[in-house]
Amino acid sequence: MKLKRLIPTLVIALPMSLIVGCASSEKKQESDPVEVTDAASGKVSVQSHHVDSPSAKKNGAVTGATASERLTEAVRQQNDEAISQATTEILTSNPKDVRALNALAMVYYKRGRFEAAEYLLNKAMAIDNDRTELYSNLGLIKMAQGEKREAIQAFRKGLSLNSQDAVIGANLGSIYVKEKDYSKAELALEIPYRKGTKDIKTLSNYAIALTGTGKANKAEEIYEKLMKDNPGQRDIMLNYSILLIDHKQKYREGLDLLNRLKFVGAPSESRNLIKDLESKAKAGLK
Repeated sequence: MKLKRLIPTLVIALPMSLIVGCASSEKKQESDPVEVTDAASGKVSVQSHHVDSPSAKKNGAVTGATASERLTEAVRQQNDEAISQATTEILTSNPKDVRALNALAMVYYKRGRFEAAEYLLNKAMAIDNDRTELYSNLGLIKMAQGEKREAIQAFRKGLSLNSQDAVIGANLGSIYVKEKDYSKAELALEIPYRKGTKDIKTLSNYAIALTGTGKANKAEEIYEKLMKDNPGQRDIMLNYSILLIDHKQKYREGLDLLNRLKFVGAPSESRNLIKDLESKAKAGLK
């Protein structure tokens, strides 16, 4: 089945949310990462930061807490500076702390320092190669570097360690949707769907995959819920109208949805597609 029209919504996972996930899924371990890689020289050094007295507060956290506790709180707040400080302290005493290496790697990822982030993740994997979150985060880095094949390999390795990882399923599914490999996309995106994800992009991609595998009724159910919760999302309106007109032959409903889309402002790159859909729907109503 050719589905040239559908507009995928790609790459949904935020790196800091992955760090939170990793903290809850990792093996019990006291430590956190702190190493800085100079991309030019390739040298790695442990950085040190000033630590306030136990009674002081910094970035909203009591510095008298242990570095591991401060890292947990910094991750919860998605405070990159606090993460860097806590991981530095942890890695100073234990340079092999996997949790800290992972957390610092994702700070670098957010800053666009992909080589440094990848180095830290590879170092963490050399210490413990059975942590799903490491492969999940490596996949994000590879996607950011445009290395799609390597990203897929990393995500699939992560799923082999935890077949129910919703974050990996969402990201891997987004790649397969873009490639129009809807069967694989459906399998990957079914994971976060079963776990009750409410992420708009993940659900939208899942609906696209279901449309591509001929499960139009289930796709319609998802679009109906998405439209109810997010009535102004233009990509959802467009993809839902495609489903209604091209696959369900619900021409009146499809036209009504296209009119709503044009009212809120359809993307300029979709104008020809919208005209084609309108023509098909009007012809179907005759």
